[in-house]
Amino acid sequence: MLGRQLALEFAGREFDFFASDLEVDICSRQGLQDFVRGKKIRWMVNCAAYTAVNRAEAEPERALAVNAAGVENLSQLAAELGARLIHFSSDYVFAGDAKEPYRENAQPRPLSRYGWSKWQGEIKMAAALGTFFLFRISWLYGVYGPNFVHTMLKIFREKETARIVNDQFGAPTYAAALAENIAGLIGSDSERFGVYHYCDRGAISWFDFAAATMEMALEFGMIPQKISLQAVPASKFPGAAARPAYSVLDSGKAVRELGFQVHDWQLNLKRFFREKAALEETS
Repeated sequence: MLGRQLALEFAGREFDFFASDLEVDICSRQGLQDFVRGKKIRWMVNCAAYTAVNRAEAEPERALAVNAAGVENLSQLAAELGARLIHFSSDYVFAGDAKEPYRENAQPRPLSRYGWSKWQGEIKMAAALGTFFLFRISWLYGVYGPNFVHTMLKIFREKETARIVNDQFGAPTYAAALAENIAGLIGSDSERFGVYHYCDRGAISWFDFAAATMEMALEFGMIPQKISLQAVPASKFPGAAARPAYSVLDSGKAVRELGFQVHDWQLNLKRFFREKAALEETS
């Protein structure tokens, strides 16, 4: 989802870059060495991650292999190459018991194995690499790959009613907007290293996000009609992993230090539908 969006953004700006997919496993030091051999690399952007939150409870070793050991491999490689590393972590490193948006100095206290694996990746990166860019993001969605908005669109087309959680709050992150900001960061050759939080502006529940998605899907003609949405507590959806009840991130530092553009989540959701409509016209 994010890697493809970044590749499109880099190509549009005529950046000279190399991209990989499943053929490069960040858990393999040798595979990474083989991929970079003969290439002059000044920046590295890691979009690889284990993101199956519930499944991580049953296979924590796999989550740690990708989200922690894999990040350590990339960090060590960046140190060897003298390259700047950009890595993405998660709002799930926090417990979700805050009363205001999380800032970068908030103490991580993950509730799940997934959140723990992402936090361990942060720790290993900091130990292996003195300077880096770490972005904690939340509720990522975009036109590529599976995500909440695509799941909702499928439900709206196939069902007459849906139950949506209304007591977990966060902020979406639109992949295209994030990609634009990351490309701008690289283009400026920034050295303002550190930990940053980034998401769209606003604080909403999953129910709010679903309701807005349905309204815009109707506006863009992507679903035939409205369906009934029922707001329910997260306790009605017991899962293997505990999830933070409140994980809104404060993007202020990224705006001040890096000049990132942060837009309202509703504006970015409309951008998503425009982007999706354009893709469907050309497919």
